[in-house]
Amino acid sequence: VGMTSWSSLLVALTLHKMKNHLEAYRQNRDALLKRIVTELSNDERFPAAWLTGSYGRGETDEVSDLDIRLVVADPYSKSFCARQEQISHQTIPKRLALFRMFGEPALIHENNNNAPDGGTFTFVLYSGSALPVDWTLIPQANAVRPFESLLLFDKANIPVSPPSEPEDLEQSRKSVAEQWAFFWMMAAVTVKYIIRADDVFVTHWLENLHGLVQEIERRIHRKPWKYMRGSLTQLQPTRKQQAEALRQLCKKMQGLALEVERFSGTVPALPLTEIETLLSLEENARN
Repeated sequence: VGMTSWSSLLVALTLHKMKNHLEAYRQNRDALLKRIVTELSNDERFPAAWLTGSYGRGETDEVSDLDIRLVVADPYSKSFCARQEQISHQTIPKRLALFRMFGEPALIHENNNNAPDGGTFTFVLYSGSALPVDWTLIPQANAVRPFESLLLFDKANIPVSPPSEPEDLEQSRKSVAEQWAFFWMMAAVTVKYIIRADDVFVTHWLENLHGLVQEIERRIHRKPWKYMRGSLTQLQPTRKQQAEALRQLCKKMQGLALEVERFSGTVPALPLTEIETLLSLEENARN
């Protein structure tokens, strides 16, 4: 067997092994979820639970974590949802006992800034399996299940929120005008960092500029915000490619100018000449 064939075989075996590991990881996660549902659906302290995140959006993959929203019945909510600290590396004994029903935590990080009103948020990474679970506990009195969620069980007829709607029209018009100006400001700033060969800054802001274009289009077409997984742009490893990616973004914005004017009621600035002047500096620096 030639070297090329051996190399191809090795790559194929490696990919097969990785795929098997991912599948095993997914099966462990699914088994953990089944245990959680079985145990907690029969526990009077917890009348309802659902999943948000990728499960709620129907976008799970092998490494999706479990974003569990667990409703705590009113007689138990005060003790289970007590906040020791707003942010901490540990949790209270009551919640810890709950989390330990499904394995020993290797790591706990509690950040109640991410919690709903009166509730708590705890990230748990389970020992051995390396399975992460975001545990959000919600007092039953405050519980509303998001429209975009996956119901696990409900013994209390928890109300469901309506689907997302576009934001107020006047606010959208104002936001589009602001985002338009912000795009061009940061496009000019990004050229400077292309010249400075600061690839981390440039990569970050090319992604953000893509996001601004997407947000402007979304608001113009009156669509509600929706989480989008993954990057909007591709990695541009050279200054020439970075400059070209920025130039293409500016052209896309140019194509939106008339729509922005009609939607926002203002004539948007279009500093293409100035951006090209800055990009010419990049070409000189490269040459």
